[in-house]
Amino acid sequence: MPLLRVTLTPSAFDDDQRTRLAVALTEAACRAESVPDVPEARIRALVLFDELAPGHFYSAATSVDDSVAGVFIDWQVSAGVLDGARKERFARELQDAAVAAAGDDGRMVMTSCVIHEVSEGQWAQNGAIRRLPEVAAIAAFEHLVTVATAG
Repeated sequence: MPLLRVTLTPSAFDDDQRTRLAVALTEAACRAESVPDVPEARIRALVLFDELAPGHFYSAATSVDDSVAGVFIDWQVSAGVLDGARKERFARELQDAAVAAAGDDGRMVMTSCVIHEVSEGQWAQNGAIRRLPEVAAIAAFEHLVTVATAG
């Protein structure tokens, strides 16, 4: 059940590019979490975009609004869902998705993702605390079938 909060640099992505980025990020996160490609499972894959206002993105104390297409992600995921290989694959796919979505307007593409692994019993959703066996069953994580049935 990917939950990606994505911050974009000012005016780096138009509506069509943002849509392509949302699709690519959803696919990459669902692959990382092994969420099957079925509507009942994918409905919970969320991408939330925020775009910085002009003049609110700096590198080395210099405004870089016109020279950087940045995609910065905070990803909340239940602890125990991702291993190192899944994280590394997502990092590569994030960069590829940002480059593809940004197009060729001369801006440097910059990505960053902080993965927040939410400890057991610390995720509230729709009025209830969700624990890993329940989350695994709801999301239908293909690599955690035994965890889902153990709950």
